[in-house]
Amino acid sequence: MTPARIEAAEKFCADLHGLTNDVEMWQTEKNRAAAASFGITQDHHAAIVFLMKNTFYSSSFALLRILFEAYLRGLWLKHCATDLQVSGLFRGDEPPKTMVEEIESTEAFDSGVLSRFKKNSWSAMCDFTHTGGSHLQRWQSQDAVEPTFAPEELEECLNCAELFGAMAGLELVQLSKSGADGADVLQLIKKRWPG
Repeated sequence: MTPARIEAAEKFCADLHGLTNDVEMWQTEKNRAAAASFGITQDHHAAIVFLMKNTFYSSSFALLRILFEAYLRGLWLKHCATDLQVSGLFRGDEPPKTMVEEIESTEAFDSGVLSRFKKNSWSAMCDFTHTGGSHLQRWQSQDAVEPTFAPEELEECLNCAELFGAMAGLELVQLSKSGADGADVLQLIKKRWPG
């Protein structure tokens, strides 16, 4: 990663945090659970940026799956979960295996983009999280056992973290008592990915 790309990633992360920190929301168990999930997603995003800056690429890739899962869990809690399911999750219950399908049955997510992303990326994300073959391959150079991630792979990892971090921020702001629609977060996203 170039210093300029890392600097841009740090700025995006800081700007996003500035827009999503201290959201005042109605203190329901459902809101608190969803907000925690979105906050955890943003923590993973910030951690990936930090790890990339310090060239801990393997750990960056390992966090992608749990970042995506935290985002999905937040969406399910916010848009789908019953109060009983939310309480159960706080007690250690697992969300349903149909979580993505439930999220995509809502109007806001009916395009199927989440299930397509999961279908196309889940195996690789699991491989990196659990030190599978794809991860081991990235530690094989011609002459040594050392990280050999391609620059485009690093960029893809960082883009993914930024995208889901921003989407979590948007969902978090929309929990606000003020009824905020997240226009400022959307503006930041458009600035980051123009066109």
